[in-house]
Amino acid sequence: MASRGRLAGKKIPLYQAPVLKKNADHHILYFENELLPRFNLTNTVPRVDLRVLAQDPILLQSVVAVANAHATYRSANEKALSLSKIQDRNNALRMFRKQLMSTQTDETNNSLFIANVLLCILDGIIEPITESSATHHHLMGGKAILKQWKGMREVFQTKYELPVLMLSIFATMDLTHALLIGDDPYFDASSWSEFGDCEPWWGNVKSGDDFLESMAILSQLATLGHEVRHFRGTAPIGVLLSIHQALEQQAVRQEEGERTQKEKAWGAFCASYRFTASVYLYRALSALDVDHPLVQQAVSDCMEVIGGHDLTDKLHHCILFPVLIVGSHCLLSQQRLEIRRSIARTASYLSFEALRSLESFLEKRWDELDTSVECREANWWAFFDEIANVTCLF
Repeated sequence: MASRGRLAGKKIPLYQAPVLKKNADHHILYFENELLPRFNLTNTVPRVDLRVLAQDPILLQSVVAVANAHATYRSANEKALSLSKIQDRNNALRMFRKQLMSTQTDETNNSLFIANVLLCILDGIIEPITESSATHHHLMGGKAILKQWKGMREVFQTKYELPVLMLSIFATMDLTHALLIGDDPYFDASSWSEFGDCEPWWGNVKSGDDFLESMAILSQLATLGHEVRHFRGTAPIGVLLSIHQALEQQAVRQEEGERTQKEKAWGAFCASYRFTASVYLYRALSALDVDHPLVQQAVSDCMEVIGGHDLTDKLHHCILFPVLIVGSHCLLSQQRLEIRRSIARTASYLSFEALRSLESFLEKRWDELDTSVECREANWWAFFDEIANVTCLF
């Protein structure tokens, strides 16, 4: 009635929704029910004890910062919520640094490590990937905490709790980051079998599972890559042949016998990481060009998996690193179309801003591959230099 009366013609909103100030409990519940499932392939996401978390200011503030950032990017009112998101991140960093400067105990190292993993997730996955991203520094900090944390070995004994989930996420982020920058990963190849019979992000599998074998091989390759880039220049041919044989043997095992649909899906998931290992072996350690037949055969084989029907949606969402590595070596337009579809399919569920950065990187790299011989001949480190320091996607 006011719009037809004395307020007629005046640009005054009839209703302005109040800005709701969400408390910590809201963010914790969001973290538990919305964010953790996006970092877990199973439905056994660990429960978060609100009372315990409320008593740990380091963890609490990091959880709030991560949850608020993710919720903000999913919100239709992103700009209005940005200030709150920035404030929460700054508070988390301030709390983290304050605790680092105080006396360290196993209990505080546990909190610091999980908080550090959350900061890696925040800056390396949820936020857009930029030159100023602190991803590399967070990962180095995580390694430093692990080196002095005497209670780290006990995490594997917890089996199903939040610490082992966070440890598996950190191990994977650190490994993918190391492969791109030529660093030595914190967890060596033999460590990956210890994640068997636990509840890491990929779910409860046996210590001899193909996925754990693939991650162990990638860890071995990353260690070789670190030596090749910084010390020796070439990798021992005998070691490369033995790794190649291990990858071939896994492929043969996957093809043998009848398998259920669930087994086919898991086999496809493992295969995407296996083919990624092959691309790294050929490109980073054997110095082959992008268009070399061996490289392109591995790319073609992996693209059959990514564009195929065996991967479930949940599994598909956790092959971002294979999409980055294999996608950046795609030379065919149909392959690139499948990569775009894969990213779009995953982005709608994950709502990670880093996916936009990933897509932008791939589009730029494809343009260069089409127009520049130097790009096709660039070595691994130059090829990923633009994105290597700031990403830890998996």
